[in-house]
Amino acid sequence: MKTKDRILLISLDLFNADGATEVTTNDIAKTLKMSPGNLYFHYKNKEQIIREIFKKMMSDTATIWRPQAKIAKDKVKFPLIDFVDKNLQLYWKYRFFHREMYILRKKDADLSKLWHRHVKKTSLLMVILYKHWVKSGFMNKINSKYEMEFVAELLFVASNSFMQFFETTDRGESPPRPKTFEKARRHIIRMLMPYLSDETKKDYDMYFQMTV
Repeated sequence: MKTKDRILLISLDLFNADGATEVTTNDIAKTLKMSPGNLYFHYKNKEQIIREIFKKMMSDTATIWRPQAKIAKDKVKFPLIDFVDKNLQLYWKYRFFHREMYILRKKDADLSKLWHRHVKKTSLLMVILYKHWVKSGFMNKINSKYEMEFVAELLFVASNSFMQFFETTDRGESPPRPKTFEKARRHIIRMLMPYLSDETKKDYDMYFQMTV
C-alpha cells in the first residue's frame, strides 16, 4: 500500500475513534511511526487529509448508487435491502463526518464546497433512481414536488442520524451489532413503504413479518 493511502486509512480510523477535531497530525504520524516531516511531505495539513478522505467517501457513494440506475432501467427486481445495507455500512465507515461535519465545514471552506457538491450530486442521483424505479414498477409516482423533496430530505436526515444512534447504543463497537443494523434497515424501509407499488409492498410486508 502506498504511503499516501496508509496515511488516509490510519487517519480515518483515528478520526472515527477520537474525533477529527481532536486528532492532530502528530497523532497521525506517531500512529504511523513516521516523522511529522514525512507526513507533511505527503499532505501539507490535517485539512487536506480530511478533504481526501471525503473525496473517497464521494467515490464510494457513487459506486453504490450508479449501478442501481441500470438495474431499475433494465426492469430487474430492485434489491432494496442490499442497497440500504450498503449505504448504512458506508455511513458507518465514514461516521466522523456525520458527527462533525458542521464544525469541519466552518473551519475549511474547500471542504464545505465539496460537501455541497456531494449533497447536490447525491440528490440528483436520488431523483434519477426514483424515476427509474417508477418506470420499472417498483415505486408509485409522487406527483407533488414538495412531497418528493420531503421524502428525499427525510431519508437523508434519518440515515445520517443513525450513525449517532449506532455509536450510542453500540458503545463505539465496529461494526455495530447486527440487531442495530437490522433496526436501522427496517426504519428506513418503513419510511419508503407509503411510496412503494402494491406488488413491492407485498414483498416487504413479508420481510417485516419475518423480522419482528
